[in-house]
Amino acid sequence: MKGENWSSRLGVILAVAGSAVGLGNFLKFPGQVAMYGGAAFMIAYVVSFFLVGLPISITEWTIGRYGGARGFNSPAGIMGAFSKKRALAYVGLGSPIMTILIYCYYIYIEAWCLGYASNFLGGNLSFKTLAESGGFFSNFIGAAENGGALAFGADKVLVFLAVSFCLNFWLIYRGVSRGIELFCKYAMPTLIVLGIIIVVRMMTLTDVSPDHPERSINQGMGFMWNPVKVVLEREDGGKWVEVRQLVGDREIDAETARLKSADSASAAAPKERIARISVFRQLSNPSIWIAAAGQVFFSLTVGFGAIMTYASYLKRKDDIVLSALTSCSANEFCEICLGGMITVPAAVAFFGVSGAIGAGLSLFDLGFKVLPLFFVSLPFGNFFGFLFFFLLFLAAVTSSLSMLQPGVAFIEEATRLGRKFSTLLLGLLTFFITGFVVYFSKDLKAMDTFDFWIGQVTIYIFAMVQTIAFAWIFGVKRGVALANEGSLLKLPPFYGFVLKYITPALLLAVFALWVAKDVFGVVGGGNLSPYITDLIGTADTPPNSTACICIAIIAALYLFFALIFSASRRYKNFGKEDGK
Repeated sequence: MKGENWSSRLGVILAVAGSAVGLGNFLKFPGQVAMYGGAAFMIAYVVSFFLVGLPISITEWTIGRYGGARGFNSPAGIMGAFSKKRALAYVGLGSPIMTILIYCYYIYIEAWCLGYASNFLGGNLSFKTLAESGGFFSNFIGAAENGGALAFGADKVLVFLAVSFCLNFWLIYRGVSRGIELFCKYAMPTLIVLGIIIVVRMMTLTDVSPDHPERSINQGMGFMWNPVKVVLEREDGGKWVEVRQLVGDREIDAETARLKSADSASAAAPKERIARISVFRQLSNPSIWIAAAGQVFFSLTVGFGAIMTYASYLKRKDDIVLSALTSCSANEFCEICLGGMITVPAAVAFFGVSGAIGAGLSLFDLGFKVLPLFFVSLPFGNFFGFLFFFLLFLAAVTSSLSMLQPGVAFIEEATRLGRKFSTLLLGLLTFFITGFVVYFSKDLKAMDTFDFWIGQVTIYIFAMVQTIAFAWIFGVKRGVALANEGSLLKLPPFYGFVLKYITPALLLAVFALWVAKDVFGVVGGGNLSPYITDLIGTADTPPNSTACICIAIIAALYLFFALIFSASRRYKNFGKEDGK
């Protein structure tokens, strides 16, 4: 969008922080922390943040501002401009592809948040069991059968999807400063205030489970953050197998007393013991590092060009180092201080440790099955349930806007269409792809397939390419000097070494390990990923048609954008913008 700029530094910081603050902060992050050992995961997360997340974020801010100063706002144009290589511009086309496809399923989840907020506000939700809560969720999103979501009513997602879709495109149509920036200036402070209100309410809860006095918010906090895991183990075939995690002195003392009485009562009883797993032993598990690095990508919105696009609307001398640190810090506050204090502690206080794990620690299980049941059990639960899901909705909108902007920027830049027609074309593309995702709602197969191949595989590859290109083609010394230009806070000299060697090495190592372990199952006792068998089938099952169509859509969209790119005169002579 030629000639457009952010109207203030605060505006761009809140917009970039908003692109990062989303559902992952409040739902995925707490579940990951609890699943991978609390404090041990946090250590891996902090290391990944400083050595992977923050360097990539600064890289995107730097090359984004560089490309914007030369008249490019799309990642394809930006990557071509800073590398002077047309091949890397074709890599940059991956950004609008990724962001458009992620938007097409993220807007579906965004609509869930609005729907739950509306239903809580209207007092329509009344669950007594986890099965009832899960049943409403399944019916609401149409998970039982394809086409199940295509119905109207407060207990169906379609109306809320239409509202969310229109809101996003209205804001994108208004532009960077009058749309994205204006919305984020109000939405970000609002969601932080709502988050603080809910955290205060959570921390003051008492007697959540009167029949189980050991269950409390404190036990939930201990489950997430204790550095040493205490577990009950049982001997099985000469090996000790973990039965469940124990949290809190009351639960540990009760199990210790039970084991002593069992030993004295019967020698034939199964051998059990209480074991303590140190933080160092937990960190030796490669899955923790894979999960931590993945969460950093998911949380900071790095790796798919949204920050790069936002940064291209900065002025040449605008501070990017301090802005990058501030936006990342705002995201971490929302993730750790708000998200980490709400979801899992509430689930543990209500269900107990074993019950929370059994109910599920995934984003969807926590957010749309466990927490609604928790809220309806509280005094004024409908009010707090509305606040929480409206918070999630605001966070989701600030993220989904960042997913649309790279696509609009590319269409407008490559075709020289105005904002109105670029928005209309993108709207048509996303309308049909979102319709595909919503129609194939059975077991969320279309969403799940897009999320794996785009939201996990492609993001890693794109981040590795742009980081290596920045450090080795553009030149790390030149890059650090450019980042420091106009910055009140300068990058220290050693950060050049981090950007050139440590960050690319960690990205390559984590990605290679993840592919070997979780995709192809060739190390660590893994199995061939179901996302692979969905495409090639097995001896007993044919390829999944929905998954194959998803791959065809990805390929077709890239081909469509590549044809637009190759026909555009805008990208013919990279490097001549600055006289080189």
